[in-house]
Parts: sequence; structure tokens; C-alpha cells
Amino acid sequence: MLGVWMWPESLRLRGADAVFDDCRRAGITDVFFLTKGLAGTTAHATPLAPPMIEGRDLLREALDAAHERGIRLHAWFTSASDVHYCTEHPVAGLCHFKKGPSEKIVNIADAEYARYLQSVLADLLRRYDVDGVHLDYIRYNHLLYGWSADDRQRYADAGIDLGRIEDLLEKTFYGGESEKEAIFDAYRAGDEDAVRLADARADAVLRFASPLAEIVRQESRAVLSMALMPEGAYADSAFADLHYGQRYERLAELADLFLPMAYSQAYHQGPDWTAEVARGTLRKAAGRAKVMTGLHAYEGGTGITLSADRRAAEAVPGTAGVCFFREGAFVWAFADGHRLTLVNALKTALTSCRIGHGSAALTRGIALEPGASCTMTLPFLPETVQVRTADGEVCAALFHEAG
Repeated sequence: MLGVWMWPESLRLRGADAVFDDCRRAGITDVFFLTKGLAGTTAHATPLAPPMIEGRDLLREALDAAHERGIRLHAWFTSASDVHYCTEHPVAGLCHFKKGPSEKIVNIADAEYARYLQSVLADLLRRYDVDGVHLDYIRYNHLLYGWSADDRQRYADAGIDLGRIEDLLEKTFYGGESEKEAIFDAYRAGDEDAVRLADARADAVLRFASPLAEIVRQESRAVLSMALMPEGAYADSAFADLHYGQRYERLAELADLFLPMAYSQAYHQGPDWTAEVARGTLRKAAGRAKVMTGLHAYEGGTGITLSADRRAAEAVPGTAGVCFFREGAFVWAFADGHRLTLVNALKTALTSCRIGHGSAALTRGIALEPGASCTMTLPFLPETVQVRTADGEVCAALFHEAG
């Protein structure tokens, strides 16, 4: 499997045919197309949510273009992030420990929102023959969120001493440097209140995700995939369990495919870390869900870092493939023998490129506007490609074509 996450913006800027032609040329097998975004608007036609663009069915455009080219398309839902819903239901916002409800993120323990999202998903599956459903944001965003009166009552009902937990939160996030691991150390030591808190948050995530998974099973044959925070792959799960409630072992009971977001540059890491995230996810999935490693192919990544991450992830035995985040944030580079074609999917012009092969390298000035492409002949087979704009280096993804 070779995948790419895609925002509907790609279709608006370059058109479905151009975008999916590049996907096919690169050998992309799976596109994860943003269908319900952070704003709560949808790329598909539904009476249940406001559209991204009035009168335009972006999901249908993407689905038709993908299937014409033999590419699978997954409807990507940013599940618990929904500005529209928060605006209409302010009390449903995920509540901060001190600051109150979020205006962007919905409390996954909110039963009314869970029913709303289930209805949107069921409606989609009855209207569109998508190949997969991709759930993102099936988690808490931070341990300081999830503290409404209802949340606190739920924690108390689970036997948690809220006074002790509040004291640990104060020490961890508002205390001195020496106390910043207080609640995580308590969890690692088996503290009953910290463990019960992590369990309660994981239970809420599972209760939120389980009906969505059941709808996918009932309404279609679509693959159910989940985007996961990479810390959940670590042997030390304290950070992930308390912050996110996203336990891989439990979610593997629901999902067909895991996509850990191993965005190396965002974590100031290298390819060894990317590979370890893939291995850790495989261990925790325990054969119940396949693993497709998400790679850093956006701002902060380069052609060199992306190639290294890809090699490292693909070398991990047992993984199903890799997925690039995201189309529109990197330059497509297609190598065919000694010919190299660059397709500028960015919003800014490219000014130069550096192509390498072993110890040999050459740099060429280019003037490649957004949406444009150029082809050059090289004295060697390209192994690395780096591209720059006037503002600095950007990410490039190199694909070798047959012949």
C-alpha cells in the first residue's frame, strides 16, 4: 500500500483529474480524502452538515477520479473536532481544566454529538461507495482537557479521588520544572487514581469509536482505518494513555488499519524513530489491524528526510505500507531513467532544485509556478531531490517510474 492524505483544497486548486493523475503516476493505491473537516463542514452532499463549498460535491469528484484510475478512496473524518457543532452547542466543547469549553473540539463523551456523528457517517455510507472510512481525532487532545462537570462526575463514579488528581495536575502543568512528570510518574508507579483516570479516558474513546465502527460494518464493506498519535506506540505508554486515551490494543479490536502519524520532523526525530513507531504499532496491534506508517511530507520535511523516513518505515517487516501527509504540501518528483519531472502542488513558486546520485549532485535554477510542471534530463539516475522556494527548502517526494 502507498497512500496519501488529501485535503479537498487540492481539487479546488488543481482539479481532480490533475491531482489523481499524479497519484496514479506515483503508484498511490489509497487516498485518504478529508470529508468532514475541522470546521465541521463536509466535502459530500448531506442535509446533516454544512458544505465546504455550496453546490459542489467534492467527495463525488474525488471518488470518481480515484476509481477511474484504480485508486481506493477513504472518507476521512476529523471525528471530535467540529467548530460548527461547537458554535451551535457551546456546552459540548471539550472542557479545559481551568479555561472552560473549547470552541473547536467536541467532548467525545457528549452523547448527543456522538449520535450526530453516527448519523452523518451512516448517511455518507448510504450515498457513496467509498472504499474506506478513516477516523481521525478519536482521542482527547491533552490531559488538561476533559474536565466538565459531567466528566468530573464520571471520573468520581470510577472511584477516582479528584482532589489527588487535581493536585497532580497542578504540579505537572503549573508547578516547577522538577514536578513536570508528577502525574505521569504516578501512573508509571501504578497509582490507583492515575490508572483509573487513564482507564476512564480510554473507555470514553472506545465508547465513542465503537458505534462508528459498527455503522461501517452494517452499512458497507469499507475498510475502517484510524489515524493515531505516535506516542501510543511507545513501550512507556504513560504520556499517550493519560493525554489521549488512545490505547492501540483496544482500538485494534475495531479497526482494520492503523496509521500512526510518525511525523519525524515535528518530533525532532530521525528515521530510526519512524521505524520504531512502526514496530511499536505492529506490536500493539498484535495482528488484528494492519499498519501503514504516516510520514512527514509537509512543512519542515525535505526530500532527504522524507526519503529516509520512507526507507526506514518500509524496512520494518510486517507493515502494509506508508502514507504521505499530505498532497498539496509537497512537490511531486517523478524519475524515469535520466529524466526527472517536477510537479509543483504547492501554493508558491519553486526557484531551484538539487538532484543527487551518490556523491554526485547538480543544482538547477527553475521558475515553476503553482500547478505547473517541468521535465529535465540528467547525467545520472536521480536518487535524491531537494527543492526550494524563495522562502527556503520545501518537501519533495521522489517516485521512480517503470522504465
